[in-house]
Amino acid sequence: MVNIRAKGQNGEREAIRLLTDWAAPVTDSLGLPPVDLSRNLEQTRGGGYDLTGIDWLAVEVKRHENLQVSQWWKQAVKQAKDNQIPFLMYRQNRTPWRFRLVASVYHSGRLGHYPVDMAAADAQLWFQTELWVRLANTG
Repeated sequence: MVNIRAKGQNGEREAIRLLTDWAAPVTDSLGLPPVDLSRNLEQTRGGGYDLTGIDWLAVEVKRHENLQVSQWWKQAVKQAKDNQIPFLMYRQNRTPWRFRLVASVYHSGRLGHYPVDMAAADAQLWFQTELWVRLANTG
């Protein structure tokens, strides 16, 4: 039986590889160094989200057979700082990653913020676009 803690750590390493791969075309196109993501080793003691290295994104990673997306989402939102976007990555064994983030929608004169679930292809497009906009506007 796989140790739950080890499974979580392996999930975090998988997530780092995936997001680093997604970021590479963006940073390369802008002539910037690669994104340097790492596991937040202080998260158990000091709280916080699972991955560090992209200051505007609070990444929470879950590798569990029993999906508890609503509970995980609450955790991701709680751990994100005011200037960060909560970003939940989750998956079961032998299934692809799924993603949840906040979408801002303007409707009837009001701006609302809603959780949106995405498959990997859609999350990749969102992530690369958001990363490009933020990196291109900092230089």
